[in-house]
Amino acid sequence: MKTRNFIPLLACLCFPMLGSLAQAEDSGPVVPLPAEDRAAIEQYLGKGVVGEAIPAPAVADTTSYLAARPGTRTFRLVSGDDSGKTEKHQLSKLKQEAGATTWRNESSKFVYYLTAKANGDYVVTGVEDKEGGAITRYSPPEPFMLQGLAPGEERNEKLDIKVSDLSSPEDVSHEGALDVNYRYIGAYKVKVPAGSFDAILMKWTFKGKVGPASVDDTQYRFFAPDVGIVAAVEQLDVSAVLLYNRHKKVARVLTAKPR
Repeated sequence: MKTRNFIPLLACLCFPMLGSLAQAEDSGPVVPLPAEDRAAIEQYLGKGVVGEAIPAPAVADTTSYLAARPGTRTFRLVSGDDSGKTEKHQLSKLKQEAGATTWRNESSKFVYYLTAKANGDYVVTGVEDKEGGAITRYSPPEPFMLQGLAPGEERNEKLDIKVSDLSSPEDVSHEGALDVNYRYIGAYKVKVPAGSFDAILMKWTFKGKVGPASVDDTQYRFFAPDVGIVAAVEQLDVSAVLLYNRHKKVARVLTAKPR
């Protein structure tokens, strides 16, 4: 079941002068990054990546925040077993049907399938684990970038999860359910090798069980208009957790703007 909660933000707004207040009202509230979230992010991305809070607008153009156009994105891994290595993500359009467009985002280890819905929402329908030879499917899809979301707003979803072998995708080997809390925290200055950006921050919290694996995870992604993801703190997909019991975080920063 989908719920919408609006979190009052007046208690955490701080404006030094009337001119700043007018600007913030025009652009959205300034939401200081909660200390708990900053500590979790800096543990993996390091200090100096996430700077000051800035006015946070409502998400009026999801396609811009995802930079949803075919091309290559290059990231540097800054946490995890492959820290220091470069990772390329190739975004390509698979098909366009009435009311929906399917996208494929492929890296060396995973393939993510996203659907752009007629209402502007982008959702993840499935993930392929190329190393483990498994595919995970979500029903309903996992929220990824939602049209019209305001800072402080959150959505709650209960996802049914099915994991299959890539060689036999119709045969389900494990299944379970995840409770997902998806929240737009605010907007912040972000500095990565690709440059300095004004980025909005989305947070995912997952709890549940799939097969023998328990999942309790928090993920963060920073999105900049016309650029897409500029920094992220993630865990490997649930299929990798299930197959290899991997619970290490993977953090990445953008090294070059998408072409």
